[in-house]
Amino acid sequence: MSDLSKLSFSCKVNSIHPFFDSFGNEFVCVEFAMEAKRPPSVVSMPADVPEEVSMVMPIISQIPKMFPQSKIYSNRLILYFTTQEWNRLQRKYQFGDEVEVAVDHKGLIQVTPI
Repeated sequence: MSDLSKLSFSCKVNSIHPFFDSFGNEFVCVEFAMEAKRPPSVVSMPADVPEEVSMVMPIISQIPKMFPQSKIYSNRLILYFTTQEWNRLQRKYQFGDEVEVAVDHKGLIQVTPI
């Protein structure tokens, strides 16, 4: 199959947790996510700011960069397995697993560990 006939992206298992539908049926929810890109932070000042403030502002704008930022993830694929299906999986997904998700031209979705 050529690369033009399928779409693929890499992501990580971000969460595995129990899920109950509105009828009380239990599922195992596996969330596959990618790290979201943060937009750059922009600090703007009004034009009529005193000179002292405008001299200190570049230093103050660097303070957020000094602290570690938590990563933000966006879900790309979520699978719900019944408990029976989950128990039948030979290789169960684990938090942090890296996978490639591919969707071919017929709509077939394939999840492959990297």
